Amino acid sequence: MRNILRSRRGSVAFATVIALVPVIGFVALGGEAGSWYVTKQRAQSAADAAAYSGALRLACDTAPQPGVSCNNTQAYDYRGKQAAAQNAFCNSGDTSYSGSKCSTSLGSGVSQTVQVASLTSWNGAAGTYVQATISQQQPAYIAKALGLSTITVAATAVAKIDSMAKPPCVLALKDSVTFQGSPTVSSTTCGISSDSSASNAIGFVGNNGIQVSAPSYTVGGCSQTGGSQCTGVQTYQQPIPDPLSAVGTALAKLKTSDFPGGTAGQCASLQSYESGSCCNAPTGNLNLSGTLNGTYYFCSGTIKISSSSTTVTSGTLGATLILIGSATLSVNGGPLIQLTAVKNPAGPPALSSVLSKMVDLVIYDGEAYTKGGVTLTGNSSSYFNGTVYIPNTPVTYGGNSLSTAPSPGCYQVIAYGVTFQGDTKLDNSKCKSDGAATPTVQTVRLMQQWQ
Repeated sequence: MRNILRSRRGSVAFATVIALVPVIGFVALGGEAGSWYVTKQRAQSAADAAAYSGALRLACDTAPQPGVSCNNTQAYDYRGKQAAAQNAFCNSGDTSYSGSKCSTSLGSGVSQTVQVASLTSWNGAAGTYVQATISQQQPAYIAKALGLSTITVAATAVAKIDSMAKPPCVLALKDSVTFQGSPTVSSTTCGISSDSSASNAIGFVGNNGIQVSAPSYTVGGCSQTGGSQCTGVQTYQQPIPDPLSAVGTALAKLKTSDFPGGTAGQCASLQSYESGSCCNAPTGNLNLSGTLNGTYYFCSGTIKISSSSTTVTSGTLGATLILIGSATLSVNGGPLIQLTAVKNPAGPPALSSVLSKMVDLVIYDGEAYTKGGVTLTGNSSSYFNGTVYIPNTPVTYGGNSLSTAPSPGCYQVIAYGVTFQGDTKLDNSKCKSDGAATPTVQTVRLMQQWQ
């Protein structure tokens, strides 16, 4: 009996079991903490998506495009909460968002909150921001030993809406902006942009002689065949709405019968709307030359400006050319074209809702798409001082003399696609001061994540 009482066999095993109890507890606590970390990462991803989506929607409200409605009727906070729901985080009982991955019944003791708010300043800096805060409260298990009955996992993200410092005065709506040869495109007040998602949405075709001093911005990519021109191009950005889309829609619907003057709306000879309230409707070619004064509508025919001996200038009112119906424009032969737009173009009552958006419109050509498109290139002293709007077909442009174009000016091109040939001056400062429609760029970026 005495030997049994003195025996120490098994004591090590017993001590080991006792020692393992806290070790197992810490391992279990570590596993529970690991689940909190996973929830935290999921919440952060949801907060990022919510802040970014809400800011994209708010950007449309804070910088509306003339004649362009935001692409949906839901408010920014709805869009933020929808993005959170698509990442499986919803306010309790609020799970009906499109694409929602939220459970209609969370586990016992689990609740979620999603808050999306706009801010006018953040971290001491004024601006327009959207903040998303997401939290999930859940019961503690092993952590109860530390006095914790519940755990709240939270994440916050802030997205800022910025306006582009130098918004574009060239906007390709569908196709690329291309530079051929060695043009110098001079601009200190505005940029170049393309809504094309192609890899060559802005394409430099030529050599190191290409010089572009304007900031460039594209939805797609940038390509080059020489030099390093793509270095300064911001790629894979948000598309820029067409600021003249309402004008294009209204002009596309315009008919000869909408004009109150002339014979059944048609002019007997070349006339501006200010003088005849009619639409010019030649049956064949109409050669333009001399001084044009006012707003000229063309409903049919081929409007030609051709040969190096041809000169077309604008009078005291300015000159605006609007081609609708079956009318087409043909410019070739190196003519001298010096046009300054009518500041406030005139038009028939059918255009009453959009005339205010046609400020400084120098050329509108609504003809249908052709691969060759429209060419607007005069001689080296030519310029088009106003907005050139050709939404349905590409334009080859080489229009504004670096030496003779008035400054400040309104040199904007909004077209299906744009190819630059020859030296061109760009400037939208007069467009802005006159109140003309200009493309507006709003960018959204995440500012901070709280980990």
